[in-house]
Amino acid sequence: MQKIMDQEKQLLKDGVALNDYLTLSVNDNHRTFHYYLSPIYDDNTICGILGLIMDVTSQMDELNQLQVEAARDPLTTLKNRHSFDRDFGYLTQRDISVMMIDIDYFKTFNDKFGHLYGDAVLKKISEALLHVYGIGHCYRYGGDEFLVIEDFESKDRLRRNDQKVREYLKQVKILDLKFDIHISVGYVYGQAQTPDEVYEMIREADRMLYQSKDNGRNQISGGPSRYN
Repeated sequence: MQKIMDQEKQLLKDGVALNDYLTLSVNDNHRTFHYYLSPIYDDNTICGILGLIMDVTSQMDELNQLQVEAARDPLTTLKNRHSFDRDFGYLTQRDISVMMIDIDYFKTFNDKFGHLYGDAVLKKISEALLHVYGIGHCYRYGGDEFLVIEDFESKDRLRRNDQKVREYLKQVKILDLKFDIHISVGYVYGQAQTPDEVYEMIREADRMLYQSKDNGRNQISGGPSRYN
C-alpha cells in the first residue's frame, strides 16, 4: 500500500492520473488489483483524489494460463517455437549445447499405422526428453523434430544423456504395439553472444542432424560450434 500512498502524493503534486496494478499477499494468498487514481479540481486547484480499485486476480490468472498454453505444444506439452524469443536472451554468454533430434522414418510409420500411432510416438519422445533433460530445456521444433538446449559440461555427459534417451525408447508400448523408436541427433556446443547466434547454433545442429541421417540414421553427430 506504500506504493499507492507515494503515488497519491505525486498525483497531488503533478496532477497526472495513475493507472496501475498492485499485488498483495496475505497468508500466501496472492491477490492482484487494478487501480485508477484521478485528481479532482476546484478552480484549477487539486482538492482531492478520485480512486477506483478492482480485484482482477481471476482475470490475471486466466491471462497467465493463456500465456503458458500459447508457449506449449498441445500434443507433447513441450515448449514450442513461440518460446524462443523469450528464452534465448538468457542462453547467451554462457556455455550451452544445442541438439536437434529427429524420429527415424517417422513418415513411413505414420503412413503405415496411422496418425493415432504417430501422435503416440511423439508423446513418447517428449516423455523421454523430459525424463532426461527436464521441461525447461526441451522444445518441439516442428513435425517430428525436437530441440534440446542446456548448459554444456562435456561431450561425454552429452553423449551419456543421448544414450539415456535411446534406452528409454527401447521396446516401448505404443497402443497395442511394442517396438524400438530410433532417433537421429545432431549437436553443437559453444557460447553465443546474442540470440541471433543461438539461432545460428540451431542451424549448425540441424546440419549435424542431417549428417547423422546421411551416415545411416539412428546415431548422433556433432562437435564444437563456430561460436566455441
